[in-house]
Amino acid sequence: MAIKKRTQWKSIRVNTALLMVSILVAGSGQRLFAAAARTTDRPNILFCISDDQSWPHVGAAGDAVVKTPAFDRVARSGVLFTHAFVDAPSCTPSRSAILTGQHMWRLEEAGNLHSTLRAKFQVYPEILERTGYFVGYSGKGWAPGRVEPGGRDRNPAGPRFRDF
Repeated sequence: MAIKKRTQWKSIRVNTALLMVSILVAGSGQRLFAAAARTTDRPNILFCISDDQSWPHVGAAGDAVVKTPAFDRVARSGVLFTHAFVDAPSCTPSRSAILTGQHMWRLEEAGNLHSTLRAKFQVYPEILERTGYFVGYSGKGWAPGRVEPGGRDRNPAGPRFRDF
């Protein structure tokens, strides 16, 4: 039982870092990315989310059974958050919270599955794009839901790319 509780707390800590990055980006994003736009050495940003995967099941976390060489390579050459928190136990509200840096309960209907994320809620991909970043997503992005009822004309994660 102690191992299970320790695993649950570590999972909560891993998900906390992901949300904190989103909060930092959304909260100070315009200043941070405006400064980055003035430099020639802007960082590349890759944000990876895997649905229905527990934190220890990647090679970068020490799993000897699950093979994740591409993820492990990115983790070695970038930043791997080991203490993070996810705001909601469901994909659409969780992604809404990550994209806006706000708790899902503040996001009106975006706090529900199969909803919309209103355009009045600023998302960090739009901040990045306004400062000259090329943004987009592959896979799910913000979903499942419909963007049009919220006043958007595309996915809040940016335009979709079938491959990179």
